[in-house]
Amino acid sequence: MKRAALGLSFALLVAGCVHGDNVEKVHAGMDRTQVASIMGPPDGQSNEPGRECAYYTVLKDFMSRTPWTMSDRYYVCYADGKVDTFGKVQTPKS
Repeated sequence: MKRAALGLSFALLVAGCVHGDNVEKVHAGMDRTQVASIMGPPDGQSNEPGRECAYYTVLKDFMSRTPWTMSDRYYVCYADGKVDTFGKVQTPKS
C-alpha cells in the first residue's frame, strides 16, 4: 500500500511538470498559444499593466537531480501578447 501511494504521488508530481528540453524551444516573439503548445498550462501567473508572466515547474535532467531538487521554476513574460523575456527563476542563496 505504501508503494502504491508513493508511486501515485510521484506520478502526480511528474504529470504537473514540464521536461527541460521544452524550455529550449521557447523564444522571443512567440504568442501564448505557441508557448502553451510547448510548455502546457502554467503553474501560476502574475500581471502588471502591459505585462503578464507565466510560471512553470520544469524537471531537471537526470544527472542534475538530487532528492531535494528535482525541478526548477521558469518564467515566460509577455508584452503585447508576445514573449518578451523568459528564463529560470533565480532563488536567493542562503
